[in-house]
Amino acid sequence: MTTLVLLNSGLRLDDNPLLKAPAGPAAAVVVLEQQQCFGRQYGLYRCNLWRLKTQLQAVQALTEALAQHNIGLIIRFGDTRSELLQLAEQLQADRLLASEPTAPEEYQALRALTPMLALELQDNNSLLGATLRPELGRLPDRFTQFRKQLEPSLLVTPPQTTQPAGDWLSPAAAATYSQQAILQQWLGNSVPARWDETKALARLKHFIWQGQHILHYKDSRNALIGEHYASFFSTPLSLGTLSVRRCWQQVEQFEQQIEANESTYWLKFELLWREFFRWQMRKYQARWFSKTGISGKADYSKPNLNNSQQHAFANWCAGNTGVPFIDANMRLLNQSGLMSNRGRQNVASYLVHDLALDWRLGAAYFEQRLLDYDVASNWGNWAYIAGYGNSEARPFNPIKQALWYDPDAAFVRELLPDISGVGKAAHRPAAHARLLPQWRSWLSEL
Repeated sequence: MTTLVLLNSGLRLDDNPLLKAPAGPAAAVVVLEQQQCFGRQYGLYRCNLWRLKTQLQAVQALTEALAQHNIGLIIRFGDTRSELLQLAEQLQADRLLASEPTAPEEYQALRALTPMLALELQDNNSLLGATLRPELGRLPDRFTQFRKQLEPSLLVTPPQTTQPAGDWLSPAAAATYSQQAILQQWLGNSVPARWDETKALARLKHFIWQGQHILHYKDSRNALIGEHYASFFSTPLSLGTLSVRRCWQQVEQFEQQIEANESTYWLKFELLWREFFRWQMRKYQARWFSKTGISGKADYSKPNLNNSQQHAFANWCAGNTGVPFIDANMRLLNQSGLMSNRGRQNVASYLVHDLALDWRLGAAYFEQRLLDYDVASNWGNWAYIAGYGNSEARPFNPIKQALWYDPDAAFVRELLPDISGVGKAAHRPAAHARLLPQWRSWLSEL
């Protein structure tokens, strides 16, 4: 009998145990879930075309990489359960091998297959595997406790250099069952893949080793725009084109061979935040989509906005609130699919604490727009700011934040070129003159 190997969140060859030779015949599969691609929540599409194309480009790159090992990739579109059951019948499969998800809906889709298929899940996208896997019932709900509990014994499983082998369905045979034409139709005349595995590994190498930008990460991470202020690992990590264990290993090797400082530690610190939210979502599951988050009585009712609130939310989405620092960050998100960590905290706080709108609307809009959308990090962080997650409410003063992190209003004027007289020293030459075009150019080359 055949094993179906679902690669939805493992679009890479490096450190991907799913590609180790399964026992007997195997077929590599990616299912583009219809609801995740074109579904809606709270009236908002869950995915925009730019984010969808980023995912499709990664799928296309994996198709080509697997073909070099004579492995075909079956690409299907629709309901995950139905598509996998149909494939199982066509290929006489009795087993499904997949990465362990974090999103409750993905868990449910896979668990629903167990009467028909033997299901094996491997957590290939977390740091805490094997002996480090936490017990959910005893998982601390505060990050500091989580970190202190882990760090004394944190020996992350080393990443593996995967050499696919085994009795896999060939590219020619996979084409019989694949809806490759749909992928090509949606991609259209897209630019080359930005965050496929090759580009992700190149960015990892450049940020850590070649440019050694990791040495200033703690100081530069609060910047708002630029090429090297952040690692930009979040998008390939969310796509599964980059292994989080590979990231961790590279940082530790750099610390051992070159230098260890606060910045090198801080990148690992941020990876632990990502890990924390993954396990929190596994612990509380659908509660993360309740209006009250993981606190109080669950409330899954949809946000109900009056006309004034609808107008306020639309202006927030478009970057037309009238608060320059908020508007600049939102327009950057709409133009690039990215936003700095500092920007995300401020726009989230403004929506929740200044506009007094349901935090889930902001989380849903970010889901649609962010190229690095990760279900656990996104919803966990929004609930965190709102005070319904792993912290008390975290309001920010956008004027104070703007004066602190954009004192010359350089960032604001780059994104809002028609604005004038903004900032503490707006008369000075823009510190970031021509920076946005350069940044766009850099993004297009990735």
